[in-house]
Amino acid sequence: MTRLRSTCIGLLAAIAAFCLLTPAALAFCGFYVAKADTSLYNQASQVILARQGERTVLTMANDYQGEVADFAMVVPVPTVLQEGQVNVGDPAIVQRLDDFSAPRLVEYFDPDPCMPIL
Repeated sequence: MTRLRSTCIGLLAAIAAFCLLTPAALAFCGFYVAKADTSLYNQASQVILARQGERTVLTMANDYQGEVADFAMVVPVPTVLQEGQVNVGDPAIVQRLDDFSAPRLVEYFDPDPCMPIL
């Protein structure tokens, strides 16, 4: 009985430690909304987050396919946004940042630092 009790207490302690030590999951918590008779198709989304001081700008690019009238996206934010704070941006900005941050192969040739100078 004591061994079973020790095992249960150890298991509960491990579960509690796991729950308390697990870091927060930071992910996109928005969602897409449509009428009941429509289907949404979005293969990928791109998000750019820029912060300067107390100002945060969130740029989102979605490849939604379908009628624009059937599309809606809900993004929870900590404050109430005014109409002038939500804009349609230029897709070239997202494409430029995507091109700039794309992986690339670069090869450098440096002289051997251990080679004696003659």
